[in-house]
Amino acid sequence: MSEQRIPREKLAGTDLVLLAVAAILGIVWLWLCWCTMPLRSWNDIRLAPTFALTLGLPLYPGRDGPASTWMYGPLPVWLNWPATWATGPGEAILVAGVINGAIQLLAIVAVAVWWPVRAVPDPPPTVRAFAACLAVSVWPWASWQFLQADNYAIAFGLIANLLLVRFRSPATAWVAAGCATAAVFCKQTSLAVPAGQIIWLWATAGALPAARHAGRLAITGLLWLVPVTLSIPLSFAWFSAIVVPGSLPWTDDLLGRFIEMAPHIAIHAILPTLTWVVLARSGGRCDLSLPMITWLLAWPLGVASVFKIGGTNNCLQGLPLWLPAAMVVASGAAMGTLGDRRTAKLTATAAILVLAMRIGFHPVRIWRPTTDNYAEGMALSRRLPEELWFPWNPLVTIFTEGRLYQTEDGLYIRSVAGLPVPRDTSLSHLPPHMQGMAIGSRSSEWGLASAFFSGDVERLRLANWMLTRLSDSEGSVSER
Repeated sequence: MSEQRIPREKLAGTDLVLLAVAAILGIVWLWLCWCTMPLRSWNDIRLAPTFALTLGLPLYPGRDGPASTWMYGPLPVWLNWPATWATGPGEAILVAGVINGAIQLLAIVAVAVWWPVRAVPDPPPTVRAFAACLAVSVWPWASWQFLQADNYAIAFGLIANLLLVRFRSPATAWVAAGCATAAVFCKQTSLAVPAGQIIWLWATAGALPAARHAGRLAITGLLWLVPVTLSIPLSFAWFSAIVVPGSLPWTDDLLGRFIEMAPHIAIHAILPTLTWVVLARSGGRCDLSLPMITWLLAWPLGVASVFKIGGTNNCLQGLPLWLPAAMVVASGAAMGTLGDRRTAKLTATAAILVLAMRIGFHPVRIWRPTTDNYAEGMALSRRLPEELWFPWNPLVTIFTEGRLYQTEDGLYIRSVAGLPVPRDTSLSHLPPHMQGMAIGSRSSEWGLASAFFSGDVERLRLANWMLTRLSDSEGSVSER
């Protein structure tokens, strides 16, 4: 279908002011999210596998290695490598946070700027910029504050679909296939991206182009396997990335999980569906067909993951894979009725309101990166070398002792998967003279770490840590 041409309304200075306000609020929102990242022990655990490589340890620990929760593809671990050049744990998380945010932001902006719009009026650059701001404003907040494998998978998926739709050349199709399979090598459940590309090509170009692209996907997937097989023992990778996640049971309270996740599931389902219905009038559906196919295919694995132990809304990849292109196409469709300026003001106002609400109601508002908790933790570790375990903050002892100890969350995942770590194996991946543990004030606690300490213990509440130590007469854990 040929691109529609409509008379252009000259964008007023107020539109540029609105764009500046939306961009500033977007920067403030992302800055606020970045500043909180060192407070999240989850980020510490997720970054530890990258540091394992610097210690000569395998990315996947296997059955007998230090219990870890890294059950995903290897690409996020490799992409976070610059974080290993940092001077401390908090700084490493901040570096990884920049990588995490930049990869997502670049993917969103790239789609907003270059997504082809042919069936509805093509939005001008200012409207596309507003669309990008709106996409950032409604993007899942956890994606900006947690180092999730899904974040990298979605970014690769966005770029893969953009390349496939915009550039119809064999060379670009190879790059699109490489990015699509890279999404799977970020997280195994991202199969909706390559599958969606095959179905979309079949529907729009025919069986032969779809078959050719399936071949490209197979070949690029095998190419991604080469560095994996060269750097990771396959038995370790199979156990950690296939056996353990495949053994995770359904949550004990399916109804409770549904009630908890119902608002997220509703948004992920209603927003694309409503947009698809509205686009029927403008004919803009064909411009959004690939993101819609990808969104639909992402549902089965996403919903199944949500109802597994530990599942949450980051498993729902469909909406983010759909969102940036949808903002652009919806803006183009609105221009056909409202015109350039009204569409620009409407999109900008929506982005500004959402960003202002997110900033205003964020539960943790700190305006500078806070790493004091790590400075205190490292001081504790240096005072008690090889005696103190940080079950939720393995980066502390990586920096102070050059050792990676297992995590309590890793022990928990192995336990609920029916693959518990034997006590003797656990002790071999804990401080050799362990007499205590330190848990951050914002960390969770499953009770598995404290089980290593029986009898008389002393507890000391510090500014950022709860220190639990055996009484002097008790001896070390390894001696008992």
